[in-house]
Amino acid sequence: MKVRHAHALAMIEESRAGYPLEVCGVLLGRGPFVHAVVPVPNREATRPQVRYQIAPEDLARVQREGREVGLDIVGYYHSHPDHPSRPSDTDRAFAAEGLSDGVVHVVVGIDASRRATLTAWIFRDRGADFDRVDLEVE
Repeated sequence: MKVRHAHALAMIEESRAGYPLEVCGVLLGRGPFVHAVVPVPNREATRPQVRYQIAPEDLARVQREGREVGLDIVGYYHSHPDHPSRPSDTDRAFAAEGLSDGVVHVVVGIDASRRATLTAWIFRDRGADFDRVDLEVE
């Protein structure tokens, strides 16, 4: 997955602004290239400090807007406030439901001092775990 420096910075800044809650969004692009980072509201009502939810209507809107300019959903991102930048058990359970097979998940680990770490992962098989993928920032 390749992202421009401005896109990586946008994910980090949103994670800082949303701290201590998880933030989330959609990555639009072509192939392994991200061309747009689209923040969406975290619709998780019960535990937004440790979970995120992208509403179907938000996802449909982003997908439609992306297609209008020739871009597809190539992944998602979300933050992990005060947790490592790797998928959690909740992330794995969500992926195992088949809702995000084969797309990249960028996890932004953010702590109280606002230090941020970005990692990228892909989930391909219900019986497996996430595999780390290279995240190239250009």
